[in-house]
Amino acid sequence: MNKFDTTAPNTGEDTAPRGYEGPSSSIHYRPPATSCNDRLAELEIENSRLHRLVAELLIKNQQLRKSD
Repeated sequence: MNKFDTTAPNTGEDTAPRGYEGPSSSIHYRPPATSCNDRLAELEIENSRLHRLVAELLIKNQQLRKSD
């Protein structure tokens, strides 16, 4: 294989997005995929926690209404 593989797609991983000037200069900047996957996992955990909390509060609410 040659030193340069011309058949490999250019993923743009080595260069910053067009117009990128710094961490806060562009709303089009995309963080690395691992950060996105980590953030997605965090959000899924938080979503599950919130669903559980809502279910517990609904049960407590029903119990309070029954006691009246």
